[in-house]
Amino acid sequence: MSDKQIQEWKEKIQSRYGEESNLYEYLFSTMDNFYYRYIETTQDKNLKTTELGDQTWGARSSENSMVDALRLTNPIAKKGIIELAKSTPRSMNPSVKYELSAIVKELRSQKGEIHLSSTIDWGFPEYNDESKRFKKTVPFRYSELSQFRKELALKLEEVCEAFL
Repeated sequence: MSDKQIQEWKEKIQSRYGEESNLYEYLFSTMDNFYYRYIETTQDKNLKTTELGDQTWGARSSENSMVDALRLTNPIAKKGIIELAKSTPRSMNPSVKYELSAIVKELRSQKGEIHLSSTIDWGFPEYNDESKRFKKTVPFRYSELSQFRKELALKLEEVCEAFL
């Protein structure tokens, strides 16, 4: 590509995604694609990005089937889910909670910082025991719009490795 073509390409991206609302729209639609692959469960389908907290966006789901929850290969989570399945009677309907989220520190076309997190929580029934939770966080900083578009999905893929 010539310098002129590269500049035209950057201007095209800037005009399409330059506004903050367009950046959020791109972030949300990209995250929505990951929910289907990683945290959708038998009872939680068609997940969409919602506000989870102050500048925190994402989705949560719950898996009531211990058989499906045990399909994870994450050794820390798998060990905890096995313990949950052994120690909790089926009549209590034990479940595992999943979350994929993004804490937006800064989101502009010139630069930004987003902290992406994946969480698996087997602390049934209160889900407030940190020792029964696996969390992976991947910081994502970019210094230009093309980097944001190119690397967002790669960073989401990295953080979602926890759900494999």
